[in-house]
Amino acid sequence: MKRGPSFSLRVVGLLVVLVLLALVVLSSYTIIGPGQRGVVVMLGRVEEGSLPEGFHLVLPPVARQVVPIDVRTKKIEIVTEAASSDLQTIMVTGVLNYHLQPEHVGELYRGVGMSYENVIIYPAIHEAIKAATAGYRVESVLVQRAALRDMIQADLATRLLRNNIVVDAFSLANVTFSDEFDKAIERKQVAEQAALQKQYELQAAQRDVEISLARAEGERKAAVIAAAGRAEAREVEAGAEAEALRLIAAQLRNNPELIQYQWAVKLAPSVRTVLLPAEQSIILNAESLVQAPPAPEE
Repeated sequence: MKRGPSFSLRVVGLLVVLVLLALVVLSSYTIIGPGQRGVVVMLGRVEEGSLPEGFHLVLPPVARQVVPIDVRTKKIEIVTEAASSDLQTIMVTGVLNYHLQPEHVGELYRGVGMSYENVIIYPAIHEAIKAATAGYRVESVLVQRAALRDMIQADLATRLLRNNIVVDAFSLANVTFSDEFDKAIERKQVAEQAALQKQYELQAAQRDVEISLARAEGERKAAVIAAAGRAEAREVEAGAEAEALRLIAAQLRNNPELIQYQWAVKLAPSVRTVLLPAEQSIILNAESLVQAPPAPEE
């Protein structure tokens, strides 16, 4: 069977159509990667909504284009110069973690485009840091660092949410001061250390005085106790002596001869004494009891 030229033209036309269809299909599909959303632009106009992750067929391919936008969390680090309420210069290093609201990436792309970091985020960070540090004196910045960070984060969250940007976290990576202030802080610390040393020495001297006073008080109390003991001992001794004298007096009253006996016992060694029964009626002259010394020979 013989085929004419028309058949060949039809085959060629069919092939052309198939190729065109293949080109259309290949140029019409798009893949939205993980953590992305697709913004569809139809002849220069941003369509509402966005394409989620996965495979999508976009028709017509030439009129509709897809712009992938990352909605994962990103980090921005910025160093800015700010001033405290007492007009001291502060260098602040801030780190911002943020992400775009996936359902509103079309609005952000329509209003700002892909340069939203330079247009919106960086200026917002500068402004929030400057506004926050202006409310603190320079010596309070480090002490109130957590409160300063929270203030900046809250301010940024409000500013950026207006443009569908969500603040995940903000941190103050570093805070430095001017050389003059650092030197002033160093001088202040040296003075405080000297004052603390003087205070320690004063407290040590006061403790020494207290120890000396306590020792003197202890010695005084010991002396008082010792004196009281001696007085009590003398009182006891005097009582004992009085009791002894009372007993002697009682014995003397009951035994008058005891005085004579004691008198005889206490005589000089040259005096001879003779003890007689109490019933003896012999009375001796005391002079006869004394032996006269022998007369010297002529």
